[in-house]
Amino acid sequence: MTPLNGGQQSWAARQARGMYPTPPESGDGFERSAFPMLLGLAHPPTPMSYQERHTSPSHIIGEVVTHTINSGEGAGTQILTVSTSFHPGSHTPESDLILRSSDAIHFFVHTDYINKASQSALPAFLSYSVPGVKDGIVSIPETGRVLNIILHAVYGTSVARNCPSCADLIEAVNKMPLYGLAPRNLIRPDTPLYTLLLTHAPLNPIAVYTTAAHHDIFELAKQTSSHLLAFPLNEIDDNTAALMGHVYLKRLFLLHMNRTDAARKVFLQPPAIHPITKKCNFEDQKKVKRAWALGSTYLAWELRADLSTHRIKSVFEPLVSELDCADCREMLSKRIREVLVAWAAVKCTI
Repeated sequence: MTPLNGGQQSWAARQARGMYPTPPESGDGFERSAFPMLLGLAHPPTPMSYQERHTSPSHIIGEVVTHTINSGEGAGTQILTVSTSFHPGSHTPESDLILRSSDAIHFFVHTDYINKASQSALPAFLSYSVPGVKDGIVSIPETGRVLNIILHAVYGTSVARNCPSCADLIEAVNKMPLYGLAPRNLIRPDTPLYTLLLTHAPLNPIAVYTTAAHHDIFELAKQTSSHLLAFPLNEIDDNTAALMGHVYLKRLFLLHMNRTDAARKVFLQPPAIHPITKKCNFEDQKKVKRAWALGSTYLAWELRADLSTHRIKSVFEPLVSELDCADCREMLSKRIREVLVAWAAVKCTI
């Protein structure tokens, strides 16, 4: 390409100059009024208020704020890392207990809420003040992520805005008994924590099921078990089996066994025969039974508890086009529909 010389300019350059005017040269004669938008950007942004920071959705658990302590050795103004969900004014009435996590996040909570969740919970939390209470703050040996989940369960509020991982949720559930809280009482189908755990079931079914089984949360275990139909049971190690317990382990094995047995029974019955016609006699209809037996054997060879209706259709429906008799095709299609309906009705949870 030939370079532009002298006053020559490309069409794009001329158009760009029209769209984007050249700014004035810097110097003492700079006209600020010509650039009001730049002046607006030059001013520092107004900082968000404490309430605005804590009402905006965020996965952040704690923020550094200034808090005034009215009594005790440390009376005065202190800089604390305060929970974004359990900060002063987040709930009514005013909090009467401050819990501090192991990573120094402070949670302003209410003894009434804790007592309502469990009568033994408050003594369990206060037991950690025995080594020493500083400024009326009780230090809890849990990370802010775990303590945040536990307190949300106590209050019956959703922790989803903090985006906890499945591992953190399970750790929090397992730590609840240490603080006098029964997971089966706090994790019910009508609670946010139950819903959040269930959203992790498709990707972490064995972890969620084991946790639910360990704490006897039947509804959660039941709903999660449908995601374990494809899970190879031989991969359950001794530790997982021990945590799960023999009752829920047996239920999971029976689920797999009952579904495979039900599939065999469904495939066992071949299509019915139609009245003999001039074009299709009894001997001709034996071809349909042989084809059905072949398809059933093929499925039985790879039979699993998570067998899909799509897989059943992919095996049997091609057989329909191979038949010359319209009545035979109809009887085979009817039997395929019956099998699909029967298989869909087989119980898929413990």
